[in-house]
Amino acid sequence: MYNPYDFYFKKAKKEWYKARSAFKLQEIQDKFWLITKSTRSVLDIGCAPWSWLQYTIGQLKKFGVQQYQVIGFDLKKVELNFPGLSTYVQDITEQEKVHSILSQHQLSQFDFIQSDIAPNTIGLKDIDAMRAIDLLEQTYWIYDESLSDTGVFVIKVFMWPGFEEFVLKLKKRFWGKNIKVFKPISCRSQSKETYIIKQYSPSK
Repeated sequence: MYNPYDFYFKKAKKEWYKARSAFKLQEIQDKFWLITKSTRSVLDIGCAPWSWLQYTIGQLKKFGVQQYQVIGFDLKKVELNFPGLSTYVQDITEQEKVHSILSQHQLSQFDFIQSDIAPNTIGLKDIDAMRAIDLLEQTYWIYDESLSDTGVFVIKVFMWPGFEEFVLKLKKRFWGKNIKVFKPISCRSQSKETYIIKQYSPSK
């Protein structure tokens, strides 16, 4: 049975995270080590309600990273203040505007891209699935253009029609051995969400 006030909801409140989704990223980090002492630039797509920002910046501090830039985009305003963090109310699919913002920060590529973005759903499976894959396709450009050669990413996806084709597209672009699909235990059991991870590989 769906319980909005489950263990992870209560844990998030206790640890001052804005949302329970922080623990999904924590599980991913524990398994794949996407954030390291070498991480200097992070792009967060769909950064509201900002629990991923909280966790990621906490990890950067844990690793003793002094000089970093974290850029977040969302359609909603994010009220979070940390040194090195800049957030924008901006549609990530508007490429020219996104490029303009990134150029202001003298950033064109990132060490780590994290995306917890999701489409607006209406409860109709076919339409929701179409919206989800369409959003993935519209945001593909950012991984294709803005990930550094040694960069890593995590992307939330839904296991609806089109999901496997998108995974294959990423495998073709980023050398398939580095692409993993992983569902954290903190995801609700009935949820179709899962995560695509690109790990770092020093050689091809």
